[in-house]
Amino acid sequence: MNRNYSKFVSLLIVLTLAVSFLAGCGGSNNNATKPEPSKAAADPSPASKSSNEKVKVTFMNLWAKDNTENIATSVRAALAKFQEENPDIIVEEESIGDQNAYYTKLKTLAASNDLPDIFISKGSELAMFAKNQTVASLDEILADDVAWKEGFLPTSFNDLSTAGHIYGVPFSMLATSVIYYNKKIFADAGVETFPTTWAEFESAIEKIKALGITPIALGNKEQWVANSCVLSALGDRFTGSDWFTSINNKAGAKFTDPEFVNGLAALQGLAKMGAFNKDMNSINNDQQKTVYFNGKAAMFLEGSWAIGAVMAAPPEIAENTEVAVFPSVDGGKGAAKATSGGAGSGYAVGVKGYATKKEAIAKVLKAISGAEFAKDLAEKGEPVAYKVADYDKSNVKSLAVKYADLSAELQFTPIYDSYLSPALISQMNAGLQDLLINSVSPEELAKRIQTEYEKGN
Repeated sequence: MNRNYSKFVSLLIVLTLAVSFLAGCGGSNNNATKPEPSKAAADPSPASKSSNEKVKVTFMNLWAKDNTENIATSVRAALAKFQEENPDIIVEEESIGDQNAYYTKLKTLAASNDLPDIFISKGSELAMFAKNQTVASLDEILADDVAWKEGFLPTSFNDLSTAGHIYGVPFSMLATSVIYYNKKIFADAGVETFPTTWAEFESAIEKIKALGITPIALGNKEQWVANSCVLSALGDRFTGSDWFTSINNKAGAKFTDPEFVNGLAALQGLAKMGAFNKDMNSINNDQQKTVYFNGKAAMFLEGSWAIGAVMAAPPEIAENTEVAVFPSVDGGKGAAKATSGGAGSGYAVGVKGYATKKEAIAKVLKAISGAEFAKDLAEKGEPVAYKVADYDKSNVKSLAVKYADLSAELQFTPIYDSYLSPALISQMNAGLQDLLINSVSPEELAKRIQTEYEKGN
């Protein structure tokens, strides 16, 4: 034991001397005790490295690649210019032309918190995504660029905000319900001016039917057209906007209220009198325009976004197309000069990639929403969400001018599917398909919608 202890003491003395010697070589500089920088630390910082690398920003939208509508073409033109000016940011676009397929995929991606960096979303979807924390609040990037934020029209963020936060950047202030009609077909039917009352509207439909022409081309295969482009405006004719405000705020109004049921009945009445094509639930909104462009229908109902497509139609169609909104209805509480509209949809940002790509995402958003983008839209006659002080009105297509004149007289009423929950809209959309083929009564559909509403989804 003593011998082992002596060995241990000797070893300890040797180690102590060695440590003292090494410390002495370092002098009295306090930094000498700190480790030298590693090669990794001597290299440029990760931030400066990343500035030399390309950042990929994914962008999912619901415009088919060959879409000729104004918003789609302006967005893609802005992106092409952005790519030229920002080679370090690659915008990877995924286009899904079918709205049902688009929103189905969007919900699937949201469920796994794998939303694209930028995507198109309705306000009702954004409220759900925000609740589930899968979408990023855009308050910060808007606050970082006050000039950009203040360039938007005062009410343009209304449809894209929830719980006091902004979750979407608007690209347009649109009307979702515009009646595009062929004035030549109307004249051939003996109707010289667009009807101003519901009775006159029904009379015009009967006269057009007598020509062997479909009065209204309707493509409701994807279900949203009958809701966004028809019922949101027609329903308001009967209920007035105060009713919907009460519905949205859960302040007492019900979908079973007589006013709303009357709106459903008016829509079903059009179907019963043969106003629509028989395959209305089997074709989509692009196909409904084709029916109209081929001269087989006197009217179609869609949003202001369809102006570009109409102007690209055959000349005999484009030159004879006028725009209007639903006429007044007897006993209705809504304004006669009104239609459903607002921002409706906007660009949203998935929370997954936001923190690491925030700067690049902000640059892309500004390119497809700011002053230059808005000017391009305005020169096409599209209602913009951003203030445009000066633009070349000589380039505005004639139909766009007609729409601008019409919209100047209108007030916008709520777009149902921008406010109501996705579950409720799904119930309403499916029910409207049944209503159009007379497989459910207005009263029964109203009860179905109210039951879903009371679930509080």
